[in-house]
Amino acid sequence: MKKSVILTGILLCAAALLSFSQQSIEKEKGKFTNFTEGGVLIGNSQDEKNAPFIFHSSVNYELYNNLSAGIGVGAEFLRETYLPVTANVMYQFRKTSAVFPFLRLRAGYQVALESTTVTYNNIYWSSYLLSSSSYYPYPYYPVVEKMNAKGGWMIDPSVGVTVYTRSGLGFSLSAGYRYQKLKYTGENDYILWAEYNRLLLTLGVTF
Repeated sequence: MKKSVILTGILLCAAALLSFSQQSIEKEKGKFTNFTEGGVLIGNSQDEKNAPFIFHSSVNYELYNNLSAGIGVGAEFLRETYLPVTANVMYQFRKTSAVFPFLRLRAGYQVALESTTVTYNNIYWSSYLLSSSSYYPYPYYPVVEKMNAKGGWMIDPSVGVTVYTRSGLGFSLSAGYRYQKLKYTGENDYILWAEYNRLLLTLGVTF
């Protein structure tokens, strides 16, 4: 938990530094933008963490008109804490002088910051009686296994809208789909792949 708090503080400071550096660059070239977002990954209500918190900050460079691409880092608090290193492509549609709907595709790699996790496998014993179509289940027995988190790939397409103030500060709201596949290893060369399919909701600030 302490690592997560420290990591979040470091990332917030990094986002602030990126925004200040971006502002100085913007005066010179006018083509760099910082996107800083926080949100949740909404999943199965039976999961241990059905809506874990995520944080991302990226710097984009305008390639052509409203098309931009950039790189970023963040923090995601799933069963373990991860550091996502990502690249993204974004296209903004100019609705009015202040409102910009956008499409974005982001992909990258999740670096595991915590190496060990614990999984619980519930084993059920059953006894077949009378016929093969009827049985009586016995109580389950939990088996605890220690696994090492190795990280994995992720991708999330999303849509949203950014509303800019007169000072140039923007506020964004977005929704998307997150898919990621994380790797875990155990004893005797055991490998477990965990797939996530989640609804992504974020609120952000644009500099």
